[in-house]
Amino acid sequence: MDIDVNADREKHNKKPLKPRKLKKETKEIKKSTTDPDSGYMMRDNKPEGFFYLDHRTVDSKNNIIMDVHVTPGNVSDSEPILKRIDRIEETFNIKPKYLGLDAGYSTNPIFKGITDRDIIPVIAYRRSPHKKGMYTKNKYIYDYDKDIYICPNNVALIYKTTTREGYKEYRCFEEICMCCPHKDKCLGEKSKYKIIRRHVWENHKDDNKNFLRTEKGKGIYDRRKETVERSFADSKNLHGLRYARFRGCEKVSEQCLLTAAVQNMKKIATRLSLLFSYGISNFNDILNFKFYPQLIIEKPSVFKQGVFQQTGKLR
Repeated sequence: MDIDVNADREKHNKKPLKPRKLKKETKEIKKSTTDPDSGYMMRDNKPEGFFYLDHRTVDSKNNIIMDVHVTPGNVSDSEPILKRIDRIEETFNIKPKYLGLDAGYSTNPIFKGITDRDIIPVIAYRRSPHKKGMYTKNKYIYDYDKDIYICPNNVALIYKTTTREGYKEYRCFEEICMCCPHKDKCLGEKSKYKIIRRHVWENHKDDNKNFLRTEKGKGIYDRRKETVERSFADSKNLHGLRYARFRGCEKVSEQCLLTAAVQNMKKIATRLSLLFSYGISNFNDILNFKFYPQLIIEKPSVFKQGVFQQTGKLR
């Protein structure tokens, strides 16, 4: 990211930043005395405690589980996703065209990593955090050609600098903000002028938002709940994956992998029986993609070569 930050600063006639000094960070974490491999999870609207996370990837066509990866519960959902996509490509020689994810993966590094792999991200977006009654960032329109933000009062916020963390800052003048009729909904209690921050990789996030507004984007994301969400529901309700039956990350991985294998066997048997009912018994014909559009999915052009990723917890 440092390269992109300095490139953006040079583009705006700013001096490049010096290489950052690496600092050793120490962090205290809770550790289970009975299962040290598990992680203590604290999330909004989620139970608090020691958990494992099952990061699962399925294909969008037949809901076949293509990858299973287990981590402690204190690992972010988005942390292993790029490595798992690389692993799928290396193992199965499959290059997905789309990657469907929920809002938990909506981070700028994830968008950048997926786009660099020539995959189209289809990721739910969420509103930026804000106080009730205050304007969100969506109220400010970004002008790509002029590289400025336009506020609700139709005033331009001008580029000021690019921080080491990768955020470009756009500011308005104090004299204008103090006289603005929208300042009560725009400025904080101690702020005298408005600042909007935009990441150097945020163009990828904007492209994702625009794609989600199209019929094709909506169709792909709606397919998520029919595939990976259903896959986790079946594993918990039908195969006992709601709870970890063993201790240690390696043994929990075995449980998740065996569960995924059983689900795939059932799914493949169901698909084969469907093909046999149409009189298709030749193995080469079964593998032929031409048979799948009319037999399995209604809109194959939308879901062709796509995968979906989701994370489930085990206690």
